[in-house]
Parts: sequence; C-alpha cells; structure tokens
Amino acid sequence: MNSLATVPLFIVALIGLLTWRLSPKSDTRLVVLGAAMAYLANTPVLFWLGWTLTTLPLLKGQAKAPKLVLLASTGLLGAGFLMAAWGPSPWAFGLIAAAALLRKGIFPFHFWIPMAFETADLGVVNLMLNSHLGAFALLRFGVPLAPEVARQAIGFLAVLALFTAVYTALLATVAKRPRRILALLCTSQASFILAGIENRNLEGITGALIHWVVVSLATSSLVLVYQALENRTKEVTEPAGYLGFGYHAPRLAVFFAINMLALVGLPGTLGFAAEDLLFHGSLESHPLLGIGLPLATALNAITGYRLMTKLFLGRRSQATPVIPDALPQERWALVAPALILVAGGLFPNVLVALRAPAAESILSVLGSR
Repeated sequence: MNSLATVPLFIVALIGLLTWRLSPKSDTRLVVLGAAMAYLANTPVLFWLGWTLTTLPLLKGQAKAPKLVLLASTGLLGAGFLMAAWGPSPWAFGLIAAAALLRKGIFPFHFWIPMAFETADLGVVNLMLNSHLGAFALLRFGVPLAPEVARQAIGFLAVLALFTAVYTALLATVAKRPRRILALLCTSQASFILAGIENRNLEGITGALIHWVVVSLATSSLVLVYQALENRTKEVTEPAGYLGFGYHAPRLAVFFAINMLALVGLPGTLGFAAEDLLFHGSLESHPLLGIGLPLATALNAITGYRLMTKLFLGRRSQATPVIPDALPQERWALVAPALILVAGGLFPNVLVALRAPAAESILSVLGSR
C-alpha cells in the first residue's frame, strides 16, 4: 500500500509550490506539511495529525458549515482510529468511512465545498481538497482494517459517489458564479475516484488512481487561472455576461482550455487515458457506473465550455477591460501541470506502471468480482 502514497505526495507538493508561487499570501504551508505527514505516516496517530493540520487554515473562514464539517470529519476519524486500536471493528471502519465522505463532499455532505470556495482562500481550499486524504484514509487504513466489511460497504459508498458526480454536475450547469461552478466541477470529477474503486478489477482501479492525478492537476490549474483573473479585475466574480478576456489574456485562456479539456477526457491528454480505463472497467463489472460516469463527464464538459466562453469569449476587444496576460512566473507555473497532462496522454504507460502496484494492492484486499 506504500505505492498508493508516492504519486499523490509528489502532486500535492507540486500544487503547493505552484499555489505559493502565484499566491504568496495563501497560507499553504500547513496544508502541504499536513498532507506530507499524512502520506508518509505509518501509524494512525501521525496520519490524524497530518489530516488535522490540513484543516486548520480553513477554520479561519467566514462560513460556519465548512468549519463544522471539517471538525466533524476530524473527530470521526480520530474516533475511528481509537476504536480500531482495540481491534478490528465494523464500527471503526464506519467512522473512518464517514470522515472520508464528509471531507470529500460526497452527498449529502456536498454543500460545504461551494461555501468554502466562495468564502475562503481559493488556493488553500483547492490544495486541501486535492490532497484527497479522504480517499487515501479509506484505502490506506479503513479497507485493510476490516476487509470483509469494506467489500460489502464499498458498493454503497460507490453509489453515493456516483450520485454525487451526476448531481453536482447537474447543479453546475445552472450555477452562475465562477467560484461555485469550479467548486461543483471539482466535487463531481473527484467523486470518480471513490466510484471507480467499486469496479474491483485492475483496469478500473488503475483508471481511478490515474484520474486522481488528472483531477488534482487540472482543477488546481483552473483555480489558479481563475484566481489570476480575479486578482486583475473584480468583474469576474459575478459576470453579468460574456467577459471576453481572451482578447487581452490569450495565454491564460489557452491554459484554462487545456486543463478543462484534460479534466473531461480529451483524447491526447492523460484525462482520456484515465477515463478510458475507468469506463471500461466500469462496463465490465458495474454497468451502473459505466452509464453514470460518462453522463457526469458529458455534463461537466458542457459546464466547462460554458465557463470558458463566459470568461474568455463573446465580447469585442473594444468593450473588454484591458488586463495583463499571464506574467512570466504564471506561465512557468501553469506550464508544469499542462505538460504532465499532455505528456501523460501521449505516454500513458509510464503513469499506468507507477499506479499499477497500488491498484493491485487494493484489488488484493477488496477481491475481484
């Protein structure tokens, strides 16, 4: 199971570096430190401490719901670990699973993520969510703790994740504010990770683990591009119409388009390889997932295109506020995720080989269908 942590640890470190580079005022140090401690932890106590550190910056936010959810998830995780210390127990697995569902925003706990996006520091919220410690806690500690219970419960958790993916994708199609749209997109696509584990075949689980990388990189880049626009003009926070920023910031528009297309599985990107494995594995073992996940992806593609046109197209250059294009430090920061997503799409075998050992470990515990 140690191979499960290697790639996500690198991704979190990269996202933390890029966020710090583009938003020096963002309090990302605790999140990166906590995520690194959690991924490297070999005991539940150290993992819980890392989990707790990642939530501390968000406890300063204005909205109460995110604070309460994060505090509840931290308490449930600690209670689960304490109960597990007395021996394997279905109740311990249930508490760890509940903590994971709360943190990941799985229905009916999805409401707190849009609130956090709209009221807290975008960079910190994005980094905390894309550490994906909820899914990691479930796979690293919950499933090995009670394999028999996990085999029975993972189907129910996957159905919740699938419903979350489709439901939040539908909500995103009618959302107005860009921050809310990004929050719902992140929630929907991230739900694929937990849903994909239910495949219980090597192809589907590998696809879910690769999609973990795609979601982390692509959504982080989308957030960073939007944050760059927000730093330039407040008109972007509640757009009354099409803003047309692509006229004066074509590089930001291109970075946004590349990551949005990779997120929804454009051929030639790592997102296509991840979703191809994920969907094929779903069709073989769980037809409901094989139908629901492509539906959610199609809805998210529509939403992503709508957001991109609203931000970057649709207005003549004379009517568009003049804003600077991507600055040199922004270009270098945004190039790194885009290169990984495109290179990964051209040479997917490299990442498949990196994630396969973790997929085999998960499959050996859960068992195939």
